[in-house]
Amino acid sequence: MGRLSVAMVLAKNALTPPIVLDAIKTGLFVGLILNLINHGEALVNGEAISWGNVLLDFIVPFCVSAYSGTRGAYSTCGSGSSFNEQE
Repeated sequence: MGRLSVAMVLAKNALTPPIVLDAIKTGLFVGLILNLINHGEALVNGEAISWGNVLLDFIVPFCVSAYSGTRGAYSTCGSGSSFNEQE
């Protein structure tokens, strides 16, 4: 399977419900911890926070989790055309 085909399979399957659900859970949990670390003092002191950075603290863990879940599912099922065929 060529590189373009692998990328297409990964992109197609990255948004399957099990991967998205796990990525949402991970993004919320890790994002909450990152926000407490990065913005906790500002929140306690009533200072202004950067909402863009708050959003990124949730988006980045979501993307990393979705990517790693997709790659893990792909490597488990081999070079098949769909991860759902394994279920």
